[in-house]
Amino acid sequence: MTESTATEATATEAVARRLRLLADIVKRKAVHPEPSYIDHLAADLRFAALTATTHPIEDGRRLPTETLEVLQGARDLMTAHDFHLSPEVLGYATAPALGCMPDMKPLGAVSKKLASDDFQHQKQRSTVLHRPHLDDEDDERVTWALAALAEIHYKHERLAVAVAVSNDLPCNRGKAPYHLTVQHGYARRAAARARTHEGGKLIVALAEFGIPAFLAQDRGVTHVLVAVNRTADEARAHHGPRVLISSGEHAMRPAGEHDEPWAGYLYDSDGEHADPVFTAPSGLGLDEECAEAALQLARWLDAHGDRHARI
Repeated sequence: MTESTATEATATEAVARRLRLLADIVKRKAVHPEPSYIDHLAADLRFAALTATTHPIEDGRRLPTETLEVLQGARDLMTAHDFHLSPEVLGYATAPALGCMPDMKPLGAVSKKLASDDFQHQKQRSTVLHRPHLDDEDDERVTWALAALAEIHYKHERLAVAVAVSNDLPCNRGKAPYHLTVQHGYARRAAARARTHEGGKLIVALAEFGIPAFLAQDRGVTHVLVAVNRTADEARAHHGPRVLISSGEHAMRPAGEHDEPWAGYLYDSDGEHADPVFTAPSGLGLDEECAEAALQLARWLDAHGDRHARI
């Protein structure tokens, strides 16, 4: 047996174990008015666990075709019916073989209360994942982790419904998500503290939103560069889809010479101009304008970054 085959077998065995334990979780914790649906889901998970290690892996897949098909059926069932368990838990079961786990993105709640609830779910998920329970030799700890993740994601999905309703209220439409509004204040204060040129202040403000940025110059035009995928690798930022931000044709003048609002434009991987992204409001002080520009870019990246990541 080659080294890669041994690793692959270990991965499929780990998946099979998690699926078996997940089937037991479904039998104990799933809620549905028709018990036969719970039995059906548990049976699918047990069958997927069986095929994960007994059927050959084909076409370069990390799990057998039959296993993937059965799991897709289980996901469809969990999506169509409310079992009080999130279908995202299936991703944690297959992670050892497929190499990735489900994400939990912020919901963008305008309401402070709903944003706090969202943060708590994010924190709970991180706590589970930082513990090594999913890879523990004790089945009880693996079961605890899978059940916790299924419940956390389920609550997060229900919260997403409440956030959508709240954000669509007339009083909330157009408002920035609460967590970005908080970061706006931090960004303004950080820019005020920065004793540097105009572009340096903008970079400091962007950093408060978790957005890496770099100073760049091209044929006499200076700008602040941000990669659409938010990479902190400057070399990669110059070669992928990116947003270039400048004030007129400048980004490196002394702060006191800043005289036009920041404006950002999207460029593709070949350096071709694609679309305007934002223009900061005029009439603001530089520190406030840097914070506002950072807020607008953060909102754009959250809403459109994934779509433009490979243009």
